[in-house]
Amino acid sequence: MFRLPPSAEWLFSLGLAGLDAVIMNAIFLWVFHLWLQGNPNQELYFNSFHQVRVGLFAMFLALGAFFDIFRIRSFQAASDIFSHTTATLLSTFLSFNILVFLWRPLASLVHTFPRPIVLLSTGLSILAIFLSRAFLTRIFKPQPILRRAIIVGEEMEGKRILQRFHGRGGVRFRLMGVYPATQIAELASEVVFHHIHEVIVTDPKIPLDAFWARIYYLRKEEPHQFHVRIVYDPSQAAGYIGMESLEDIPMISIPALPLTRLQRWLKRGFDIGFALFALTITSPAMAIAAFLVRYDSPGPIFYKQRRVGRYGREYDLIKFRSMRVGSEAQTGPKIATADDPRITPLGRFLRRFGIDELPQFFLVLTGDMSVVGPRPERPFFVSKHYEFQGRRLSVRPGVTGLAAVNARYYLRLVDKVGYDYYYLDHYSLILDIKIVFQTVWVLLFESDKALEDTHHAMDKMEIPASEDNGEPRGKEAPPASRPTKDKP
Repeated sequence: MFRLPPSAEWLFSLGLAGLDAVIMNAIFLWVFHLWLQGNPNQELYFNSFHQVRVGLFAMFLALGAFFDIFRIRSFQAASDIFSHTTATLLSTFLSFNILVFLWRPLASLVHTFPRPIVLLSTGLSILAIFLSRAFLTRIFKPQPILRRAIIVGEEMEGKRILQRFHGRGGVRFRLMGVYPATQIAELASEVVFHHIHEVIVTDPKIPLDAFWARIYYLRKEEPHQFHVRIVYDPSQAAGYIGMESLEDIPMISIPALPLTRLQRWLKRGFDIGFALFALTITSPAMAIAAFLVRYDSPGPIFYKQRRVGRYGREYDLIKFRSMRVGSEAQTGPKIATADDPRITPLGRFLRRFGIDELPQFFLVLTGDMSVVGPRPERPFFVSKHYEFQGRRLSVRPGVTGLAAVNARYYLRLVDKVGYDYYYLDHYSLILDIKIVFQTVWVLLFESDKALEDTHHAMDKMEIPASEDNGEPRGKEAPPASRPTKDKP
């Protein structure tokens, strides 16, 4: 076995790309010869293939980089190698055929290709590239990279888990400390100032609220990327979302930064594009709303309110005013309900169709907000609830979100946390697009029905006096996760 130093890993990646080029070309040419043997137009087919093979391989390289098949450190298991290789080549095959359908010059060049040749060559390439990588992993191993770890809970169990990490190869951990459950407050400082990479939690019942609050809410800065690994609890199996298997130890893996760099770029690009589109098509509605608000009731057109954004940084949220001026002068901060008497008749209409939220697309352009994300909360409520100081502050707040389209008024203020954690654990650009369309559908067709269901549920609800905490009651929503798991 040969150990590759980190400085040579890029050479190994180049070698893999070159080997893939040789394998794919050899397979394609062999299949062409086999399939077209004796065909008088064989030379025409070969010329067409030679003209497109560079573009085809460039497409393979781009998708291979996306599916991470060129890094030696991504070769953790044979199943991973096979699945990522299959995804890369099938995506290349599909993308190439879509491009042929959309681009006439390419279609005229390859219209003579017998489709079975391309499909058979793709299948054989998957098998050959998988076998070559499986063989290379037996010969080449990456030089272990030193990482720092902390154990929270039982020391022996934590060390057993770290040994499993060592067994994977490519990484070695230096144990920086063992913390009991009573020292969670000090844990965040250790993770930040000593740049810890792994926090191993051996007891899933250890509360991590104070830890996440210090990571996201109190520091007001982006943390470095680290992972919290929580040992699996069989009694709560149905509630786990991000479970990963570490050899024979099932665990929950929580990344400090839930979005990768690529996902951040894609999300920001989507935010800017959609915000410009939304402001363009809704500008007439906003102009009319501004005129009506100005003359409906005394007060300003816009309503500004401090909200807590990403990493606990506060900003001014802007809406069209939908309540009477001075509504909280006597009561102080209060949660809005479905039939809130503070809302003006025009404000009720603006809220019904979400028109009061439209100015927030300007905040999307400035970077204070995102189109989709956890809805921002007021500092008054955030300071009183650990749930609002945790992982939901790791991304920009959204104009809309998963909680907003499932329940516009909540049984309790913290009920939305379960939706927010689900969004973080399942984030994708497709999910953002789905939530946007679902938001439009709810605003246009379901808001009245949801409001009627809320009143109907409240009429039937019997709440013992000892359980009524004074918070507004509304449409039932899935309960938030227990703080000890920090999971939906």
